[in-house]
Amino acid sequence: MLDTVAQAEHDAAVLVCHCRAVNDRQIENAALCGAGSVREIVSACGAGGVCGGCRPAIQEILDEALVALPATRSAVA
Repeated sequence: MLDTVAQAEHDAAVLVCHCRAVNDRQIENAALCGAGSVREIVSACGAGGVCGGCRPAIQEILDEALVALPATRSAVA
């Protein structure tokens, strides 16, 4: 079990797209709602749609979310 400080650090959202002020949680949520590519993330929440500098980070978050997605869906079902 995590202590309070460790839990707060674990739960803290990380700003990924500075141009649109989109954090990792918003990107994960867009992926869980069906966005399966960086282009779909741009459409869903705007991240990566201005300068594009965050697109590699978006792809990493998207890859992790898509790996976790089957487990999330089976837990909900």
